[in-house]
Amino acid sequence: MNNMTFADYIKAKRAEKNLSRSEMARRCEFTPQYAMEIERGNMIPSEDKIENLVNVLELDERIAFKLADKIPTRVYEQAKENYFTEE
Repeated sequence: MNNMTFADYIKAKRAEKNLSRSEMARRCEFTPQYAMEIERGNMIPSEDKIENLVNVLELDERIAFKLADKIPTRVYEQAKENYFTEE
């Protein structure tokens, strides 16, 4: 996993599933062009699109978000709540 990019991760997992880029895009509800931009490393998708990829490709959510350098909103909100909770 060292030096793996988000794009590399998506491409590898799509290949494991034997999905074409077009089929992955269709299942994730985005265009083949958008999928191509993700796999080329030209775009990091939004949180909801990462979640679509996690579901369709059965990705490890933590790895996907880490490689995308993002924190899911629900995780952020939970951390914020825990941080500011008085003991």
